Amino acid sequence: MQNNQRRVALSFKRVLLVGCAIGSIVFGASQGASAQDTQDTKPAAPTPAEVTPEPQSDATPSAAPVVDAPVGEDTPSSDQQKEPDQHDDAVTTPTEPTPVAVDPEKPVTSAPVAFDPQMVVDRARALATKPFEDPHRELPDALASLSADDYDQIRFKSQRAFFSQADSGFSLELFHPGNMYDVPVAINLVRDGNLQVVPYSAGLFDFGKVGLSANDFSTQGYAGFRLRYPLSNVTSSDELARFLGASYFRLQGQGQSIGQMARGLAIDLAGPTGEEVPIFREFWIVAPKKGEHKITVYALLDSARVTGAYRFDIIPGSDSKVDIRANLFFRERVEKVGLAPLNGMFLFGEQRRRAFDDYRGEVHSSDGLLINNGHGEWLWRPLDNPVNLQISSFLDENPRGFGLLQRDRDFDHYQDLDRRFDQQPGYWVTPKGDWGKGHVELVEIPIPSESNDNIVAYWVPETKPVAGGEMQVEYSVTATRDGDDLHQMAQATDTRIMRIASQGDADTAKTRFILNFAGGDLDYFIKNVAKMKANVSTSEGTVENIRIMADPENGGIRVMFDLLHDSGAASSDLRAFLLYDEQVLSETWTMPWVF
Repeated sequence: MQNNQRRVALSFKRVLLVGCAIGSIVFGASQGASAQDTQDTKPAAPTPAEVTPEPQSDATPSAAPVVDAPVGEDTPSSDQQKEPDQHDDAVTTPTEPTPVAVDPEKPVTSAPVAFDPQMVVDRARALATKPFEDPHRELPDALASLSADDYDQIRFKSQRAFFSQADSGFSLELFHPGNMYDVPVAINLVRDGNLQVVPYSAGLFDFGKVGLSANDFSTQGYAGFRLRYPLSNVTSSDELARFLGASYFRLQGQGQSIGQMARGLAIDLAGPTGEEVPIFREFWIVAPKKGEHKITVYALLDSARVTGAYRFDIIPGSDSKVDIRANLFFRERVEKVGLAPLNGMFLFGEQRRRAFDDYRGEVHSSDGLLINNGHGEWLWRPLDNPVNLQISSFLDENPRGFGLLQRDRDFDHYQDLDRRFDQQPGYWVTPKGDWGKGHVELVEIPIPSESNDNIVAYWVPETKPVAGGEMQVEYSVTATRDGDDLHQMAQATDTRIMRIASQGDADTAKTRFILNFAGGDLDYFIKNVAKMKANVSTSEGTVENIRIMADPENGGIRVMFDLLHDSGAASSDLRAFLLYDEQVLSETWTMPWVF
């Protein structure tokens, strides 16, 4: 399933800022924010791209000349043999290239020129000194008028995939422009140190029943690309990663289905001036060599105020991982830059269903934010689909990691055979080096349906980028199932909530919280529950009636407590964790609460 980024205008009534030991939270903020539509519509902020770039004075990789000669179906590359039904992307460059008629049924590439990764960095730096140009263009009516379902019918012909899966396992497929994808994305291949531009070719696509096969789209570029790899077994061809729409990308591991997304960068998300959405306008994909277990992708990012040069080293596996290095260049000052942003969707879960008329018990692509802060503390924050825009900030210095995880893996809780929420991956970000002071920011946007991605988490550095400034950041993103291998402590697995009405004038209304903790060393300590205790605290109101009990049905320990609204505060921050004597046994569960 593909994800759109359709902007949704939201208005909100109030702003509440509550500070606590782990951070701060804003409720009902009036800042502009948008949920991300899960049909992959176009980004709200434009960014330019080129299909067949002209030579640049700053010696960019895009300067490779395009040779109008088709790649022969029987032309193998210099480093691999032709596989049956497998199209190879190499070209045979004549001594004196002579333009010839292009066969639309066969893709073409440019004559090779030397590629240096520094070219991408130089290109991004030079681009930041130039005025921003809107890359969006008006698509032909036949493409622009496509519905999301019609667009999905346009498929890349798998037998024409680039690279040979027989040699490296990897193959490359391209996405056609159309529907909301109106920015041409330039695709370049790098083989043995040489660069080749891949011009548009209609022959690479099966247009299904949309009736477009006879149309001439020779002036159109591509919308993005997909990488495949045999994750399930040696003969499979599973989706490993895709780059499609704005700066979004997805990563899957073995047995995982398409779910949440990651981004290259977030700019002023939920800020007063509105979000600026960067886009990857050009890619350089390095052909993997035989026996190589990773594939490298370079990308050029652009937006109104920021440009960037990215390197992605993608490593497939049971938990696939991508190592990322980004060099960022700022045309103008940016109030809030979000590094390593992750996108998810949370409609409803076990804690609060908000009266959705749905046959499914839960609908979400991730159910919580996990943070390993610079002090070594592990924080678990359950996600919510709030009534008003909700922004949570977790102050930190040199964070060790954070991620949006999908811990609930019980199919019976979802009962969704189409989207398979029980198989969707969580994403875990591991910073490389010291990131300094800042905060992890979590944005939760109210949504009425699952068609929008409404959860975003990212790191915000304390130092704000200035015009002409540069920044380099390195980190990895791992596609994990539930993150149970990230630490050895008990996990907060379930959060359930119920209101308890007052029983008279002298009684105060309460809210009861039921938390389940499981895993870690709980099986060892559970034999002596009497010596176990729960440390429960609140920034406002009063906590009472704390109880701990073994949970033989779900496994682990159940913690229950009541929160009394006996102060004038409108909201509170809650924390809870398990101890045996003075030994901490679990993550710290934390949750904001609006009375």
